[in-house]
Amino acid sequence: MEYQGYFTKEELLSRIEQAFPFIPRPIDSELFAYDNNDLMCRIIKNHISGYTEAMLPYEGVIYLYDELGSLTYKGVQWLLPSLLRIIVEDRDLTNRLHLFLIWCFENSSNAELPSAYNFSWLSPLQIDVLISLLEYISETFGEASAYGQENLRKLKNA
Repeated sequence: MEYQGYFTKEELLSRIEQAFPFIPRPIDSELFAYDNNDLMCRIIKNHISGYTEAMLPYEGVIYLYDELGSLTYKGVQWLLPSLLRIIVEDRDLTNRLHLFLIWCFENSSNAELPSAYNFSWLSPLQIDVLISLLEYISETFGEASAYGQENLRKLKNA
């Protein structure tokens, strides 16, 4: 296991800024894993119609993380930069997003795109930052994240 060392909140935010810049919202046909006429997609589309910027507000992150299974990897690429910053900046009022992030990488699957749980699109730098973030979560929140870190290491070496 390659330990990158402990990063302070500020160092981690700087690494997130570098590895996970905000990206424009994907068009609806690239955002959802299901047909745009699917009932669930229409409900989600209606709920997030006001979120057109690259940076998602807290409410948008909370809504989309709850609907992750309906997103494609492009939707996750749009969600992740905002979600990571909220966790590290300690702005999560639910105190659940860090648990969700651990769960995502513990349950990741590279079986097929466009699944929200397929993280094969991550760059080596992004993977390193996520491993550091999971370590930070472990140390800050006292949550086990070794399995998620190991899955990310496997992905990096694939």
